[in-house]
Amino acid sequence: MKKDPMVSRTVLMPIDLYRRIDTYAKTYDLSWSAAVRKLTEAQLPIEEEFPFDGVPLD
Repeated sequence: MKKDPMVSRTVLMPIDLYRRIDTYAKTYDLSWSAAVRKLTEAQLPIEEEFPFDGVPLD
């Protein structure tokens, strides 16, 4: 059986965006990485309010 290699990435982003993704992840009981993957795969635009409508900020 072929195993996929583990890949680590370092990404620089504004702390506000990091915290908002973290809050989104906690709200929907996801890991931070899973939240980023879900938002990316859905190709949602990262705007001031969307897709964070209804998600409390820290």
